[in-house]
Amino acid sequence: IDHVSEGRLIVGIGTGWNEREHRAYALPFPSAGDRVEMLDESIQIMRSLFANTRTTFEGVHYQLHDAPFAPKPIQSHLPFMIGGGRPKMLKLIARHADIWDSGRTPTELREGIATITEHCQEFGRDPLSIIHSVSLGADKLESPVGFAEMVREYRAAGASQLLFDLPLSDAGIASTRQIATEIIPGLRQELN
Repeated sequence: IDHVSEGRLIVGIGTGWNEREHRAYALPFPSAGDRVEMLDESIQIMRSLFANTRTTFEGVHYQLHDAPFAPKPIQSHLPFMIGGGRPKMLKLIARHADIWDSGRTPTELREGIATITEHCQEFGRDPLSIIHSVSLGADKLESPVGFAEMVREYRAAGASQLLFDLPLSDAGIASTRQIATEIIPGLRQELN
């Protein structure tokens, strides 16, 4: 995908949370703690596969022995966007994420950023190297009223990007078009 997109791939990843989806596909649904450990190992493995000719990894959940991976990504450092918000996930995010995505309120976002910053210090990592993203529902695009203020609040809390589900109704699509053409250009100018 990185090749097809000419080096624009962002790997979006998390632990999985929807037990019903796992059951529907007969996939195991380990405990939350195990899923965080599995994600940590998975990211270490992917980083190694993307960078090295061969990868050997001996983890609790995964083992690879002299495993090849080709083709390598175009990007020398393929960015990982990791979603999550619980304490163990925030520590994992501080360790591995290029982008942290959450669905938090501005106040909760500030709290999460503070926690991630503390963990970054433990790992000797610059907390400013992590982009803060917030995913919001389509309802936030159903009306332009209050949209600009919401964006300002998230930006003040530390969000660098906001992601929205696309509305499906004609009215929601019309509102989204209005927000995109009339509100967002002014916000870009104001907030940059």
